[in-house]
Amino acid sequence: MWCPHCRQDAPLVYRGVFAYCSACNEPRPPLSATSLNLAGRPSKVGGTASRVLGYGVLTAGLGTSVVLMLLFALLAPTSAMGYAVGIPLAIVSLIVGLALVYAGRRLHRSGADAEREARERALYGLAANRGGLLTALDGARSLNLSVASVEAVLTDWAKREPEHVSLEIDDDGAIFYLFSRPGERPETFGKRYRVEAEGRVRVLDAIEAQERESELDGDRSRERR
Repeated sequence: MWCPHCRQDAPLVYRGVFAYCSACNEPRPPLSATSLNLAGRPSKVGGTASRVLGYGVLTAGLGTSVVLMLLFALLAPTSAMGYAVGIPLAIVSLIVGLALVYAGRRLHRSGADAEREARERALYGLAANRGGLLTALDGARSLNLSVASVEAVLTDWAKREPEHVSLEIDDDGAIFYLFSRPGERPETFGKRYRVEAEGRVRVLDAIEAQERESELDGDRSRERR
């Protein structure tokens, strides 16, 4: 659901029981959009539980089958009963255990993808409200995430879609990320930037001077008319 304030398709950030837009930080009704705090978490927890259960089935089933075969071999060395019981049990344990492990990995991967998608939507909406410029520190502070996790998402995004997200460095060596809409390039590409102490990015005076010059040209045109 789109935010009625900033018109961004951004998930919610919960602070206590109150929900806020992750892009503009304005209050929004709870449960009206995806929660950034919970995106992908149920799948990741379920995937972990499935893998633990799968490894448990493998350990218990294979261990039991080995014990049964050894026990029958000691009690009745000439009997094949131990193999008749132990081998089917081992096969069933392998099938069920490996299926649970595989399903758990897929479930955990889908949860990680959902979490990454929600964070990308939140970061994109946040950058859209800030002129297409964003630092990992600013994103972490706004979304209540660690700087390392935000930086990992932005760096991976820049590698996958360099035409939409570009990693830039300002004159002081600070890293920030430049966003564009799909199919477009930011008008500020090739300009110089400055990252402020709190992590926000500002375009240097060259762009402001260019804007003032454009305004003066417009005034001159109107005076000539």
